[in-house]
Amino acid sequence: MPLHKAYSPLLVILSVLIASAASYTALDLAGRVTAARGRERLAWLAGGSLAMGVGIWSMHFVGMLAFHLPIPIGYQLGRVLLSVLVAFAASALALVVVSRPKVGLPALAVGALCMGPAIAGMHYIGMAALNVSATMHFDVGLVVASVGIAIVASFVGLTLAYRFRLDESPGGFARRMASGLVMGLAIAGMHYTGMAAARFTVPGRTGASVGGLLATRDLAIGVTLGALVILTLGILGAKVDRWLRRRVQSVELKQQSQKLEAIGQLAGGIAHDFNNLLTAILGNAALVLESTPPDDPRHEDVREIERAAARAAELTHQLLAFSRKQVLQPRSLDLNAALAQIMRMLTRLVGEHIEVTVLPEPALGRVQVDAAQLEQVIVNLVVNARDAMPDGGRLTIETQNVTLEAGSTSQHIGAPPGAYILIAFTDTGIGMDPATQKRIFEPFFTTKERGKGTGLGLATVYGIVKQSGGSLSVYSEPNRGSTFKVYLPRVVESVPTTGEDAGQPVSTSGTGTVLIVEDEAAVGLLAMRSLVRRGYTTLVARDGDEALRLSEQHPGPIHLLLTDVVLPRTSGPRLAASLAVTRPELRVLYMSGFTESAVMHHGVLDPGTEFIQKPFSPQALALKVQDVLGKAAAGGPGGA
Repeated sequence: MPLHKAYSPLLVILSVLIASAASYTALDLAGRVTAARGRERLAWLAGGSLAMGVGIWSMHFVGMLAFHLPIPIGYQLGRVLLSVLVAFAASALALVVVSRPKVGLPALAVGALCMGPAIAGMHYIGMAALNVSATMHFDVGLVVASVGIAIVASFVGLTLAYRFRLDESPGGFARRMASGLVMGLAIAGMHYTGMAAARFTVPGRTGASVGGLLATRDLAIGVTLGALVILTLGILGAKVDRWLRRRVQSVELKQQSQKLEAIGQLAGGIAHDFNNLLTAILGNAALVLESTPPDDPRHEDVREIERAAARAAELTHQLLAFSRKQVLQPRSLDLNAALAQIMRMLTRLVGEHIEVTVLPEPALGRVQVDAAQLEQVIVNLVVNARDAMPDGGRLTIETQNVTLEAGSTSQHIGAPPGAYILIAFTDTGIGMDPATQKRIFEPFFTTKERGKGTGLGLATVYGIVKQSGGSLSVYSEPNRGSTFKVYLPRVVESVPTTGEDAGQPVSTSGTGTVLIVEDEAAVGLLAMRSLVRRGYTTLVARDGDEALRLSEQHPGPIHLLLTDVVLPRTSGPRLAASLAVTRPELRVLYMSGFTESAVMHHGVLDPGTEFIQKPFSPQALALKVQDVLGKAAAGGPGGA
């Protein structure tokens, strides 16, 4: 005779609550397992498996206790414990799968095919633990349906856990809560489908006739409270770990920033002084070449000096980029268009052994950057990815509109909240360990063989991005590749740009009086000789006081002030302002290896400010002077 089955509504609700809490805990702990390394990872894996397993099993057992027959029900303790072990194993499998660095749909599907039957097996082992004076039969169709539900629920759970495992944004909590509720209902649905598959008839016997646990409401309440306590401890542990990691990351980020800032100041100072020397070397080499016929044996010797100095100048430019003391000329750019143009050249640079995929976001916003420096950033990151894949691989470059929210992801990359354009470079190369990642932006640090790298590529990227108001983040694991993410502030409107004339005159001769103010004697002498050869009259001063005296003593007009930005006891802009009182028509051309003065804000040229970067050649200086004085004759902008 079939027995009528019934359920306790309160215990059914408690079982669904436990299932949802267990699912949320699983989503939360997946992130902790992913973030941890070494023994800490094993500890989180064990603790997470325990909390999650207890949660899943408790939901199942409370659901079993919610089941009533018109006869007493007991449970065999041994089989109950076996079902607990199965729950632990299924939980450990889930955490192992979703904590891998990269998990595709096939891996998630395989994980679900293993985890789903394991959860269903836990349920039916629990059913086999029943001690009841009746014969138990199962509806095969409902059994198959319950296993199918378990597999689907496992796939959904694994997918959500993988997707939200590192979601630290304010909306992450709400997403995990909603996902936990959905997963909890799915797991409960699997359980009660399995319960519906059972049929009990009398006379008969299922399980042992004596011993075991007696199914009571008190037992159900006790199991529920115990499970919720363990799950709460797991969630609190994850919260504390997340808080501690944020503190550690914040301290490390601050220390790394201070370290790079100190190195940058040192590098910038050295590069500035070295630029003065290179200006003299390159300039005098150019002057010698002007007076040395090509058939003269010394001509090629001077050319070699010039080439060596030019290579040294490139290194100083990279150091200035790292120290964020180079001069940028930003303009509003479409990053997708700039990337497409650069990639035509980079395709040949990367080589055929590497597959390059570009994934641009169609409605991408604009950025305000120096176009040449942006190209340098892209080239350096692509070359870095290429070098990480000597045997070939895949490089994926993608652009996105992103918004960094306060108190979340922005803490990990040192960027303030706001709207950004993200350009990410992901390779399948050799990757980096944590120790290497901490040093990759230091100048002259390289993992390449001696003679195969200067160690300035990523340092240059760091400096340019920081000087452009952006931020960088890096994620990498040994033998699993790397992802470099560049965040540049998103702009809404185009800004005025500092452009250059499309064409330059061939002749560099000119007339006029130029007051040269330069504390480095070799540079001042070079500028004087270069301009005198081209027809200009020059006055040379070593500092601001001497320049003011020369201006007072000179009876005629002074058409141009050529001054270094940083001078002893004053600055170029202050000197220009003082001279403008008595010579309001004076034009001004600034020169420097880097600028830190009022006329330059964070190394970005103000509109209308004329500037020439050291080191420069006599030809480049003459062209720039001619350009500035030409604008004066035409009534264009410029001057002090």
